[in-house]
Amino acid sequence: MLDEPLHLLTGPAQALEVARPVTPAQLVGHRIWMPGITAGTEWAAYCDDLVADFRLTIEAPGPNLGADALLDTVADTPALATFIGAHTRLVWPASHGRRRIPVTGPTPVYPHSLLWHRDNRHPALAALRDHLAATKTGHDSPGTWTPNWVPRT
Repeated sequence: MLDEPLHLLTGPAQALEVARPVTPAQLVGHRIWMPGITAGTEWAAYCDDLVADFRLTIEAPGPNLGADALLDTVADTPALATFIGAHTRLVWPASHGRRRIPVTGPTPVYPHSLLWHRDNRHPALAALRDHLAATKTGHDSPGTWTPNWVPRT
């Protein structure tokens, strides 16, 4: 399992772009744009619980047109921000002025799970499992948030 903390990604003119870090309470009333969330998926359930627990406004318009479209829209639209995983690597031109802002108090973490077939003997699988098991931030660590449906260890 890999528990990935969420960061807020904003453009240069977003009101929160100077905040470091930001709390979920500070996000109330701000538009968080997450295109492509499909109803009935785990990601949709996660976002629904974020909205319910913290009174956030998450908009999920139309299809997901890829990272470039999302990043360009956030950079060009002062009223928008989006969530992105803390471990997600992004490359963008410095002229876009985007900012990554950690979310804390509590830190929402998205719990990723690794599923594999018992017969899979790939030599790198054990190393990958060990790497993921060594993750420092667990979803049941103090100061983190996950939905109630996430199993606790």
